[in-house]
Amino acid sequence: MTIKKTGVRVVLAAAAAIALAAPHLAIAQSAAAYPQDPIKFVVPYPAGGVSDVSSRAIAMALGQKLGANMVIENKAGAASTVASTYVAGQKPNGYTLYAAPVSIVINPALQGAVSYKPYESFTPISMMMKAPFVLQTNKDLPVKNAKELVELIKKNPDKYAIGTSGVGSINHLAAEYFIKQFGLKMVVAHYKGGMPAAQDMIGGQVQMMFSAASEAMPFISSGKTRGLAVTSMERMSTLPDLPTMNQALGTKDFEATFWLALMSPAGLDKALQTKLTSAMQALGQDAELRQKLSQLGIELNTSTPEVVTANLKRDEAKWTTLIKDLNIK
Repeated sequence: MTIKKTGVRVVLAAAAAIALAAPHLAIAQSAAAYPQDPIKFVVPYPAGGVSDVSSRAIAMALGQKLGANMVIENKAGAASTVASTYVAGQKPNGYTLYAAPVSIVINPALQGAVSYKPYESFTPISMMMKAPFVLQTNKDLPVKNAKELVELIKKNPDKYAIGTSGVGSINHLAAEYFIKQFGLKMVVAHYKGGMPAAQDMIGGQVQMMFSAASEAMPFISSGKTRGLAVTSMERMSTLPDLPTMNQALGTKDFEATFWLALMSPAGLDKALQTKLTSAMQALGQDAELRQKLSQLGIELNTSTPEVVTANLKRDEAKWTTLIKDLNIK
């Protein structure tokens, strides 16, 4: 009788172990088979811009790594809030991926309320790309470097103006950061986009701006403007003669970069997250893709999910503090 009971217990224990293992086995098999359907890749900007073009290039290369068809969906509006809200409401099955911008943590401070939570609504996968800005000036402004520019502005308070591509944009925040960091007094002029601001800088209506590298490079190379420094921690390969802001001005932590990270709706299975992160890290070794993006003023930048979260927290602390201090809306 005792032997029979022991046998039953052994059978029951084995059955319980199989039952417990079954979900994990199914998940592992699901991750191994992923993807079986096209993947929707959401871009929070209109088609045709540099952010869209670079996102498409990365998405297509990722699709090749995964053996999947990528379907790009441009969902522009409200400084990326439209796209963020949309993605937050999708199923976390690996078939909706998001080129999430740095503004995902800035918009709550700028807009007062958004319909998503920057950390709780998304699963981080990897960084995608980053793009520094270039401090450039009107070619006739009597300065040759960033140090001379700061000295000129200090000697002539409220005489000069700096253009931006719009209130709350990263290059606007970079301008405010620059003004605050060096105690400057000047006009901040907002435009609907970087190119209108650049045209007025060339015409002398504003004297300087932090421009996207892709927009600045043609003007600098043609002599229409003068490039002084870049806002990344390292020099740009496409503009190697320009120092960083820290090199030019003796600071240590002046950094203002636009970036995109790959995310999914919250709740993505860990095995799928790992598979996608590994594919992105492999993509980071793609020299052809890196060169293609470099020509657009974009740096291919892949990482672990933890690095994505760290970047979110860093830029949230940095930019929301500035937004609140200056009451930017």
